[in-house]
Amino acid sequence: MHRLSRLHREESGVAMVVAMMVVFVVVLLSIVILDLSIHNVDQAAYDRKRVTSVAASEGGIDRAWNLVQYTRPENLPCASPDTGTLGSAPGPAQYSTSYVWYGSTGNTLTCPLSQTNVPSAVLVTSTGTTNTDVPRTMQAYMTLAPTFGGFDAAIIAVQNTTFNNNFAITGSQGNNGDIYITNGNLTVTNTPNIYGNVYVHNGLVTMTNNNKIIGNLWANGAITINNPASVTGKAISSTSSISGTGAVGGDATAGTTIASGLSVGGTRYANSPQGPPPTQVFPLLCQVAIAGVCNALPWTGYTLHTYTDCTTPRTFLRTGTLTGDHVVWINAVCNLDIQNNDAINFTGNLAIVTQGGITMNNQNNWNGAVGKNLYFISNYRTGLTCSSGSYNISTGNNSNFTNVHTFFYSPCTVTLNNQNDFTGQVIGDSVAINNHFTLNALPVLVPGAGEVVGFQQSIVYIREVRS
Repeated sequence: MHRLSRLHREESGVAMVVAMMVVFVVVLLSIVILDLSIHNVDQAAYDRKRVTSVAASEGGIDRAWNLVQYTRPENLPCASPDTGTLGSAPGPAQYSTSYVWYGSTGNTLTCPLSQTNVPSAVLVTSTGTTNTDVPRTMQAYMTLAPTFGGFDAAIIAVQNTTFNNNFAITGSQGNNGDIYITNGNLTVTNTPNIYGNVYVHNGLVTMTNNNKIIGNLWANGAITINNPASVTGKAISSTSSISGTGAVGGDATAGTTIASGLSVGGTRYANSPQGPPPTQVFPLLCQVAIAGVCNALPWTGYTLHTYTDCTTPRTFLRTGTLTGDHVVWINAVCNLDIQNNDAINFTGNLAIVTQGGITMNNQNNWNGAVGKNLYFISNYRTGLTCSSGSYNISTGNNSNFTNVHTFFYSPCTVTLNNQNDFTGQVIGDSVAINNHFTLNALPVLVPGAGEVVGFQQSIVYIREVRS
């Protein structure tokens, strides 16, 4: 019995077994913790690369915004992606940005882009990677409005300009129906509404009756705003006074006095002279080059039709439908008379350039294609006697410009009369607009003049997409 009891009390081996089991559990837990730590480190590294790749792809989008804003169309990336590197070793990030360019009708443009192949929208796709690993892709869609290095305004005039009766000048991109008068005065009567800024570089401004400038008014000389005329933005007279009993929605700043009867929504700054308002140089559009003055308009890709009278080109314009791009060049001082019920049909761009003038009588119809341009140009020359009326361009009642962007230019006078709604711009030594008229301001690209130097952008969306 005593011997059996000794056997049951022998426990020296159990302690060793327990110790081994504890060591095994500790080792097992260490392996699990190490594996978890390695996983967390790897996941943190992956997350860091993912965030860095997203930042790189966003950097590609930011690069695209800047590039599009300040780059001429012929220099924009088109067939090949734009690439770049952000940061430095050991973990630099790269982006590769591709572009799909669209025309005004939503069509995909072919490469290369050019001054005659100008985009209206772009889809930007930017893929970012970190050490060529963990790709992430961002995408942005932007609509584009060209910025012109030359003339960019609804109306540019040199001499005295008069706006009569009921008409409107609207902007194609917000209130950008801007008007520049370089040397003369501006007189606005009755009920015009101008959705843009008005700059009168050397003259004065008179506003009477119920007309509005939905923007800023800046003149070098005196400004008169008679009730109920109004300026919704700022009114500035650089050297003289602001008078009248109308209204200014923003600040009023004058070189001398500001009338007490003028309603001013902002702050009055009287006796605050300053420099003249900005101006735009009157463009010289020469069909025939003048040495040291202006180069000939190139009209690359256009079919040229030359005439020495004004009867034959009218017959040509009224015959059938013109396909492709055409220039009608009238190398004679005569008046192209577009008569009542004349219909001119064309599918491409059409330019009418003359040594003389153009007159449109009553109803006439210019039927073009969406996104195409229609040009009326009286050839610039030195030494013209504008008082003769031989170099003027005028529209009659119910001149209709369908689908196209229309451009009027004369080194003398452009007169627009009654119900001649169109999209485009007007440039003349003198400009007169009379009654029932709407101009939707859109700069029209003239080959060889006023070229596109960049684009304003409106972001439609930006999003991350699957790589």
